Amino acid sequence: MHDNIGMVSKLVLRHARWSVLLLAAGFFCTVSSSFGQKTDVNVNLYGAFPSSASASPYQAGSPPLKQTADPSAGFRIGARHIFSPILGVELNFGYNSATQHFTGAPFQTGVVYSHAKPFTVDYVASAPFTFSGIRPFVLAGGGVISYNISSYVARPPGSPGNIPARPHKIPTFEYGVGFDYHFSILPNFMSMRFQYRGLIAHAPDYKLPYLQTSNFTNIAEPQAGLVFKF
Repeated sequence: MHDNIGMVSKLVLRHARWSVLLLAAGFFCTVSSSFGQKTDVNVNLYGAFPSSASASPYQAGSPPLKQTADPSAGFRIGARHIFSPILGVELNFGYNSATQHFTGAPFQTGVVYSHAKPFTVDYVASAPFTFSGIRPFVLAGGGVISYNISSYVARPPGSPGNIPARPHKIPTFEYGVGFDYHFSILPNFMSMRFQYRGLIAHAPDYKLPYLQTSNFTNIAEPQAGLVFKF
C-alpha cells in the first residue's frame, strides 16, 4: 500500500516539476516580449497556518497517527506580469519554518524541525478597473513545496534515537484572492498588496512510511506586502 502511494507521489511530483518549468518559461517569454507598465516585483510577509492531518494506525492495536504543524511567519517574493486588461502570470518563492508534530505509536511520536520553501507559478485575473484606489484580483496555480530539515528531529524522552527524517518535495495547488491599494503617501510606482493565499498539498512525511498520513493539508497564508511597478 505504502509502496503504491510512494510511486504515485513520485509520478505526480515528476509531472508537477515539468508543469512548473513550462509555466515559468512561459512567464519569462511573456515578460521579455512586453516588459512595461503592467509588470511588478512584490515583497510580502505572511503567516503560515497549516491544518492538521490524520491517518489510521500504522500497526494493528496502535493509536491513530495525527500530524500538526506550528504556525509560523514567512516571507515571499514574486514577479507578476499582466499581459491583457485582465489576465496575467506570476512567479513566486517563499520561505517559512515548518515544525511538524507527530503523535501515534511510540516510534511515530516526535517532532521534526524543518523549513518550507514553496515555489509556485500562478495565473492571475485582475479587475480591469480601480475603485477608490483598490484593484482586486484572484489567482490559481501550482508548484512544489520543498521541506528541508533545519536542525534536528527528536522523539519523546526515553525513546531510542531520533527520527531519521529526510528532505521532502511535495507538489502543491495554490489559490488566492486579494487587492492592490495605492496610498497617497506612496510614489506612483509603489502600492500595497493585501491577499490571502492557500496551498493544498499532502502533509509532509519526510520519506518515512510510518509518518505518512496520505491526507491533504491546507496551509492558509494571509499576506501583506509592497509592490514595485515597472
